[in-house]
Amino acid sequence: MTTTIDRTPARAVTGARPGRGFRATLSSSVGFTLDFYDMYVAVFVAPVIATLFFPSDNKALSLAGAFSTLAATLLMRPIGAAVMGSIADRFGRRRAMILALFGVGAVTCTIGALPVEASAGVIAPVLLLVLRLAQGMFVGGVFASTLTMAIETVRPRWRGLVSGIVGGGGTTVGSVLASLALFLALQAFPGNQFAAWGWRAMFFAGGLPVVLSLVLVVFLEESPMWDRDANKTRRPVREVLGAHRKLMLLNMPVVFGIATHFLLTLGFLPTYLQVVNHLPPVTVSGLLVVVNLLTLAFGPLVGHLSQLYGRKRVMIAVAVLNTIALPVLFHLLAGLNGPQALVPVAVVTVAMSCLSVGAFGPMPVFLNQRFPTAVRASGVALSINFSFALAGLVPTLVNAWSGGVANLTTFVMGALVIGGLATVGGLLAVPEPARDLD
Repeated sequence: MTTTIDRTPARAVTGARPGRGFRATLSSSVGFTLDFYDMYVAVFVAPVIATLFFPSDNKALSLAGAFSTLAATLLMRPIGAAVMGSIADRFGRRRAMILALFGVGAVTCTIGALPVEASAGVIAPVLLLVLRLAQGMFVGGVFASTLTMAIETVRPRWRGLVSGIVGGGGTTVGSVLASLALFLALQAFPGNQFAAWGWRAMFFAGGLPVVLSLVLVVFLEESPMWDRDANKTRRPVREVLGAHRKLMLLNMPVVFGIATHFLLTLGFLPTYLQVVNHLPPVTVSGLLVVVNLLTLAFGPLVGHLSQLYGRKRVMIAVAVLNTIALPVLFHLLAGLNGPQALVPVAVVTVAMSCLSVGAFGPMPVFLNQRFPTAVRASGVALSINFSFALAGLVPTLVNAWSGGVANLTTFVMGALVIGGLATVGGLLAVPEPARDLD
């Protein structure tokens, strides 16, 4: 079935009521933050998870086991995108958001109650894997609903800024909250107590953002664009994979590169700083809180620049910069060891964070522009989640193929170059949309 696009100007269906765009942006940002809080917590406690659930004499293999559960979440995301994206397109962004946020929060809290390998044997990593797969299903819904709700609701001139607030801001705030949770947990559960209870407390704390986000969504109005185009197609996923398949495939290398850079910098840094730079966990958590607060505005800034100077132009410039700068920064970071190098480590990590967050800023609105309203949630969610599923394998492969800490930096640098080239190539190939949003 081919979607009929209503050519009613976007301005006529957005911002109809005072504060509507603000509420949509706030709700979407909190929802996106919750998703990345869960991801960051899982990454921050990866060394502990590796020891408790995947014990091994080879630290690299143990870490690979821990990161494989994160990869499982990402691999499940395309299925979640298909299911939850279809719900968002057929029954509304708001309903999909409520279901997805509740699911993400429930799984996050349940992970904190899992038994470990020493007490439950092989069933412990199996249960962890099952929950991470379930998390992927719900996270696919978070991407399907939050990234469309805000962009469709705000006025056209604010879409770049809002894209940066939700995409770049959500990732950064998620990291700040997870870093703060890690810092507080390390203070409350020092030494061996952290391995017993501290990591669990961090997952339990994920229930607090869920309550806040659900309260916000309850008072949120449905997307005005979806209200206008509701029920224009009964099979949005089939239409995306059919009539819009080529466009989705062109989007994937763009997102793959951005996701690879994100997962190998902001996602992998907590582990890297401990394993390579030999910083204690409490120092890493405090450092990342400061780093992410300093880079909080960078996503919205780059998102707004894309509104002023064009999505592709700004995204290509950022991608080229990241492809060159991120490997160089990792090379510099590898030579900084111990607490005495804390200040230069902080400078390098701030630069990495700015570059990664900046790339995220325009991505939500860039993808929203690719698809008509009737299939937008499915198209955006599938484009992102297929790409994140592939990118999610990269940290695991880097850990496994490096064979140990000595070669880790070289493999990270190579993966960053490959990711950057994928984004640049995809952006050069994908056509500019004929208009902003239908």
